[in-house]
Amino acid sequence: MIKGTVKTEATYRAKAIDSSSSLKEFSMDRKKYYRKYILGEDVEDKDTQAATIGRVVETLLLEPEEFDNRFHMSSCAEAPSALMLAFVNALYKHTKEATDDHGNVTRSFEDISKDAYVESGFKIKYDAVIGKFVGSDAEIYYNEMRLVKSKGLTVVTAEDVTNAEKIVEELRNNPVTKDVVNLVNSPRYSVYNQLQVENYEIDGHMFKSMMDKVIVDHEQRTIQVYDLKCTWSVENFLEEYYLYRRAYIQAYLYTIAATAFRDSQEELDEYDVLPPRFLVCDSTNYYNPLIYKLSEQDLEDAYSGFTHKSREYKGVGTIIADLKWALENNVWNISRENSITNGLVKIRG
Repeated sequence: MIKGTVKTEATYRAKAIDSSSSLKEFSMDRKKYYRKYILGEDVEDKDTQAATIGRVVETLLLEPEEFDNRFHMSSCAEAPSALMLAFVNALYKHTKEATDDHGNVTRSFEDISKDAYVESGFKIKYDAVIGKFVGSDAEIYYNEMRLVKSKGLTVVTAEDVTNAEKIVEELRNNPVTKDVVNLVNSPRYSVYNQLQVENYEIDGHMFKSMMDKVIVDHEQRTIQVYDLKCTWSVENFLEEYYLYRRAYIQAYLYTIAATAFRDSQEELDEYDVLPPRFLVCDSTNYYNPLIYKLSEQDLEDAYSGFTHKSREYKGVGTIIADLKWALENNVWNISRENSITNGLVKIRG
């Protein structure tokens, strides 16, 4: 029987079942999916500043007791900015790739830093970048990343946390969002933060989901899922996040997860699972937060696929079929469609 639970993030992620995140990764980068979920490699995700702030906001708002299990407070007042941060992230990535099982770095710092320099996009000379890096807060930040990332922690600064606290305060007081984020359990409402549902099925494939906030309204007999997103473009969420980052996949899976949760709870029999909503805040805490509502048609499109501004977006049903084919045949270097045509592809349509 499927039951909703509230457990730690680490426990949830340790369970080897696909989720909306892994399905999205498969749809966008089969090679990354193969390395991460089939080979079990430790593949680093590229965290943007907005994504990091979003995780801090989510933790402070929904699970403040988990902060120390997810983040390491840097001794630097603020993170390196712009290109230097890109250089530090690239330097960490190449250092990690060059580190053997015994913790020994097998390449020289000069070689690693030159690769990081190229990847970062700096236009000034390599020697000038190294001159700015050595002995600076950027070097401290880099060493902190090496120390704590292996423990599953993300390095954040006091500035990051202060900004996140202001965003949380805004969400709790803004008229658009306060009634949602401040809602607590009562005779009318059951409120679940980070509700986890595991072993639900879509098209014969098993999934798990961890939903930020689920509100069960016993008076209206409804179940509403909310997902918190922190982005730099609140008012262009459709283009810059929902479509670009394939959040429609998450929306569809969360709907099925919430339905599975309802069906596992006898007292929720015949409650309506409403289309999910995205609670979107600004990572710089300037723009007003907004709540984006989905319709039943949006969910149908998410499953079947749709076209927006002449661009086609593959639906969840097709993506799952593609994934199952790849798993059953252990083929990852060619898509199901191109395999069916024996690699002969029309240049247009």
